[in-house]
Amino acid sequence: MKVKFWGVRGSLPSSSSPTEAKEQFALLMREFLDKGYKTPVDIDKFLSEKNLVDVSGYGVATTCVQVKSSDDEQMLIIDGGSGIKYLSDTLAKNRFAQKEYHILITHFHFDHILGLPFFAPHFIPGCTVKYYCVQPECEKIVRDLFQKPIFPVGYEDLKANIQFIKLSPYEKRYINGFAVTPYLLDHPDPCYGFRIEHDGKAYGHAVDTEATRTTAEQLGQDAGLYQNLDLMYIDAQYVEEEMDHKKGWGHGTFERAFNLCGNFAIKQVYMAHYDPSASLKDIQNIKERARAAFEKHAASKTTVWDFAYETQEIEL
Repeated sequence: MKVKFWGVRGSLPSSSSPTEAKEQFALLMREFLDKGYKTPVDIDKFLSEKNLVDVSGYGVATTCVQVKSSDDEQMLIIDGGSGIKYLSDTLAKNRFAQKEYHILITHFHFDHILGLPFFAPHFIPGCTVKYYCVQPECEKIVRDLFQKPIFPVGYEDLKANIQFIKLSPYEKRYINGFAVTPYLLDHPDPCYGFRIEHDGKAYGHAVDTEATRTTAEQLGQDAGLYQNLDLMYIDAQYVEEEMDHKKGWGHGTFERAFNLCGNFAIKQVYMAHYDPSASLKDIQNIKERARAAFEKHAASKTTVWDFAYETQEIEL
């Protein structure tokens, strides 16, 4: 099973300002010269020594995750934030050879659905787009996105066969070869994470969540989302000292993600849903804090962690 992140920002698409981009470029140029590099031939060598995020940042698009089988033959999409446009562009390179698409919706905050009208298979005759959601209002909300004057193409003019399938919490359902089970997340509006199982591997999608419950006892039936996971993807938009005045906003911290990992022996965790106001430097500073905290945390015995970036793919 493969998991690819097409959007990792939270709340709103957000890129570096021109001033921030200039400062980052200047920093890289100084490092280039400090290392003794001088010629154009040295550029590739210098860049090969850098992490991708240190050069270009973590990404600008909001939440969209692609889950694929190891042979790339089967696929699920989770949420339709602005990152789904990048996925659509990639599918276009193969002329949308795949004719059936399966989209799981966690909830309806705008950052998770704003890209749906830009998912090109909606407009292609012969394509089928199936939406899966626990909440009963999914069809109405998707229909309303394709409505003038909000969007130039009305829902009734879409060429694809569009279907809406209601999921039940805690009930496993097989979708395009994947076993999918919804679990309730800690969020002010109903929001469901998904446990996805395929080929003996398990992926837990936990975005958006405030992670106010981190033990099996606190979670009750929702603990099933986190048990025996090979990979968890989780919301870590804030840091713990911000939570007093952001309580109830539905977003978590790296500390809470680590607590879940320690309590459930999760093998890998990738954190994201970065705040739209967070610069590259801000995210790097939070990551350094996370690194220091992790070294002393019980999760360090069981878990590998990182911050996710746009277009990153993890193979389980």
